[in-house]
Amino acid sequence: MRTEDDRTAPPTARQGRSPVEGKTGELSSRIARRAAEAHAGQPLDRLLAEDLPGNELTTLLLHSLRQRALRRSFADVLDHAERAPMTHASAADGRRLHAFDAAAFAAAADFEVVDLAPVVPLGATACAGVEPNNVLATVRFAEVAADPTTGLALHAARRRRESPGGGALRLCASQRVLRMQPTKTPGFTPHFRLFALATAARSPGRGEDDACERRALLEHLLVWADLVRALPGAGFRAAGLRVVLSDTSLVRASLAARGLDADALARRAKAHEPGSTEAALREASADDLPRATADLVGAARSLGLGPELLARAERWVAEVAEPLARARPEVEVVHDLARLQGLGYYAGPFVQLHVRRDDGLELPAGDGGAVPWLGELLSNRRERMVATGLGAELLVKLFDRSTTRADDARPEETTR
Repeated sequence: MRTEDDRTAPPTARQGRSPVEGKTGELSSRIARRAAEAHAGQPLDRLLAEDLPGNELTTLLLHSLRQRALRRSFADVLDHAERAPMTHASAADGRRLHAFDAAAFAAAADFEVVDLAPVVPLGATACAGVEPNNVLATVRFAEVAADPTTGLALHAARRRRESPGGGALRLCASQRVLRMQPTKTPGFTPHFRLFALATAARSPGRGEDDACERRALLEHLLVWADLVRALPGAGFRAAGLRVVLSDTSLVRASLAARGLDADALARRAKAHEPGSTEAALREASADDLPRATADLVGAARSLGLGPELLARAERWVAEVAEPLARARPEVEVVHDLARLQGLGYYAGPFVQLHVRRDDGLELPAGDGGAVPWLGELLSNRRERMVATGLGAELLVKLFDRSTTRADDARPEETTR
């Protein structure tokens, strides 16, 4: 469908030279000539990646891709679409996705709804610790959104900059994201919809940083519990929620107690490779570490963790686990002292959300935790952020009462 804002030349213009083609062609030719003279003998990959100014690189890429686009036929486009799953439509029923979002927005009634842009600035995900090859970069120095929490962090940073003395921001968003890791599960594409919550708040002081994050995390967990409880009424086969609580300091200390390199192990745990955490722990002879204990303090004490870490565990229980259990007794709450996935991504509390189906199938459908991005963006460590998300598309595809079967396969796709 064409609109008045669509100024692309019609197909008939391909037979002649359009004004746009002449202008960009001349400009890119001048840039190429200057680059060849100024960087004679320079390897092309270094010239493109480091030495060529960003605006000149963008001009060259835009012109090159424009020329390639104009040479393509409908047959070429269709052939490309057949080979590129990221261009395929979702197999999820759009109405059921909207039904899930409606239930999620209702559960998050105290959170402001944000309709995020489909792209973020180039490097946003790399700053967050994500491998750049796992996101789709554009020629205009942007990236297709791979996680709504990145866009929410940027939105929160701009809001906090505009009103530095304002209160906490509670934001939520539903967004279709794209990740370039391959997926082999039938019916799943590299793009999918996530529902995310984010809280941005300024801690009163260094001693309150952790407490600020734990309060925000508890608020998120109450929302997710309410959503799972409401899903059956919206036609989804959700039967329960299991919350797995972790803390990066406690996990690192637990691994160190075994003489293990936490970062090296964490690099082997990949969200799109189910079982990679278990395999890494097994090979390191650490698969006996507490992964689902109800007694966090007792488990930390059995590992020989020091008084400061034991006190941290006690605060976890008193400020998150026990209040959640009292407020939502139907939710199962356990602690993981050896969680590798997300260990290099989060800083402080982090969680995994396991949603159970009415036939007993349980999936790790969500996760989240404290991230240091807001403090980095605003150059103020007192600015704290907690973000959590749930795989909306995953749950719609595998929990929709009208389409799912008891023998549905477990997908490879997870939220991170």
